[in-house]
Amino acid sequence: MKDALKLVHTPFLESLDDPAPEYRALAVHGPVRYVQQADGVGALPHYAILDFDLAQQALRDPRISKTSQAMQAALRRQGADPANYPLSGGSGAPNLLNTDGAAHKRLRGLASVTFSPRRVHLLQARLDRLVARLIDQMRGQDSLELVAEFTYPIALNLICDVLGIPEADRGDFRHWATQTMRPKAPDQKACQAALRDYLIGLVTAKKAAADPQVAPDDQPDMLSALCVARTEDGALSEGELMSMSMLLLVAGHETTVGLMGNALILLDRYPAEREKLLADPELIPGAIEEVLRFDGSVLQSTMRATAEDVEIGGVVIPRESFVHIYIAACNRDPKRWPDPDRFDVTRPPKGSLAFGHGPHMCIGLHLARLEAATALRAFLEVFPRYRLTEPVTWAGTIVRAPAVLRALAS
Repeated sequence: MKDALKLVHTPFLESLDDPAPEYRALAVHGPVRYVQQADGVGALPHYAILDFDLAQQALRDPRISKTSQAMQAALRRQGADPANYPLSGGSGAPNLLNTDGAAHKRLRGLASVTFSPRRVHLLQARLDRLVARLIDQMRGQDSLELVAEFTYPIALNLICDVLGIPEADRGDFRHWATQTMRPKAPDQKACQAALRDYLIGLVTAKKAAADPQVAPDDQPDMLSALCVARTEDGALSEGELMSMSMLLLVAGHETTVGLMGNALILLDRYPAEREKLLADPELIPGAIEEVLRFDGSVLQSTMRATAEDVEIGGVVIPRESFVHIYIAACNRDPKRWPDPDRFDVTRPPKGSLAFGHGPHMCIGLHLARLEAATALRAFLEVFPRYRLTEPVTWAGTIVRAPAVLRALAS
């Protein structure tokens, strides 16, 4: 495993039209590699895990930590400033990304009431209306821009509806959130500050208006639910409430934009698979799982750091080292999926790592699946023969998502 310890430099994978060859090349010398990406989540040297079984092991291992203390120690070891990594867990108040163990369990228990099955189920009618309105606006057009006119408005408006963001504020919110997720954007810090300041005012107003006698599940929106949510260990503190709100707002829509956009790209590139869905729309939920596996919107896990020396796949990862799960590589592990580089909407779902694994598994996975399946079903009913007309322009954020998708309606 000596080659795994050599630092390998890779491009910014989220913006490659097809990153799969890069992942395959990395895995040639073993399932654990020492890697530095050109930008994004992997811009700091880290140990990359490219094997499905080892990834699950690492995601369950408490020694591979997401706590602020572990992250800050690893950042300092590399001479990096935690303030430059606001979504990594390296700084800020406690949230789901920078806690482990009992602290994480407590926060997840409080946040889970906002993603209860009942609340997600009640969103279906709202989502149906939103999707139908956007499709009606596109009817009769020969040329479409599927991100600006469809995928982004769905994800943005739904998460804003869910969290209680007023319609008048949503244009600014889109810009702030996108720039926050874009590595080295010139106005990244200004957008982070603007988003944080906006949230302070919004959460303050929600907290003042929320009726503590009304159960979280019956509150008008998720931010109001977070304001009154309690467990036997208490409620969210002011700092936790702000940190959790920021996380839910930013992470709650960019990844879903990517999922829906990547589905539309793949069905254009693989017309035989699209024909299967047109013949049997009941295949769509399974098709979404295949999109998540084959080219999901999250190529790598968020940052983790070793709290002590950890051996993974025969490689000893030193204490205070960064570890990233290369989800896109693990989801094409040939030991788990026969012919993994084949996109097949009828492939039996087998549980990919698209939403993570273990204690930090994505809390919004049911909502993301609901959005993507609803959008794809409605879109194919009206535009079954759409065709992309230009190469994909990728967003260039830490989420794999198209920024522009120009298409002919038929």
